[in-house]
Amino acid sequence: MKKNTANIRYITSISLILACIIVSAIFLTGCLESAIPEITASEELAEKAVKNTITVMGNGSIKILPDEVSVSISIQTEKPTTEEAVNENSTISKEMISEIEKINAENLKIESVSYNLYPVYDYSIKDKPPKIYGYRVINTIKASTTDLEKIGEIIATATETGATDISSIGFDITEETRKNAKNDALTKATLDASEKASAIANAMGLVIDSVLYITEGEVYIPVMEPFGLGEMKAVEDVLPPQIIPREIEVTASVNIVYSFTR
Repeated sequence: MKKNTANIRYITSISLILACIIVSAIFLTGCLESAIPEITASEELAEKAVKNTITVMGNGSIKILPDEVSVSISIQTEKPTTEEAVNENSTISKEMISEIEKINAENLKIESVSYNLYPVYDYSIKDKPPKIYGYRVINTIKASTTDLEKIGEIIATATETGATDISSIGFDITEETRKNAKNDALTKATLDASEKASAIANAMGLVIDSVLYITEGEVYIPVMEPFGLGEMKAVEDVLPPQIIPREIEVTASVNIVYSFTR
């Protein structure tokens, strides 16, 4: 009898413990569900936000003048030996650079572009291999400056002191000018987009509320092709040529999405 009573008490205790666990689980589940509220989005509002927009593209352009110019200058010498060809070329190049520096052009920079030494062959004798009769040196330097008015004087000085070829006369814009030109073109493009959006809204009887998105489009700065004067002989008292730069047109575009109300 005592044994049966003990068994009943044991079973009852286990049942109570299981009941407590189940109740606790149900309670905790309810708390978690109430702690994380259900997030619902109004499809009507989302659709309205997408529909109530005006998307426009704005374009802007400005014209500027280059503020940097460069020219490639070549000195060619030809002598029976490599030593003579190299020495003569070095003498002419040194004098030329010295005279160009005396011009005092603003932000003048002189740098080497190429230096070539190679044999010159005689092909005039038939049925015999060509024969080396001399050596040729071609030294090319590049002079650049922001003093556009001095480029003609630089070319004249180079010609007077032994230049044999003037090529790659090119105009460009400095980094600061490039940055300002880009910003000015983008400003014009943004204003153009705003005017277009206002025109559309006024025509439809709408009121623009705000700007939703702005994306920068293409900013285009054309590459200016260089040109040259070709081969020439060293002469005295060369008149500086007139090298006139042409305008550069910088263009930009933006895409803007506006929201509106009726």
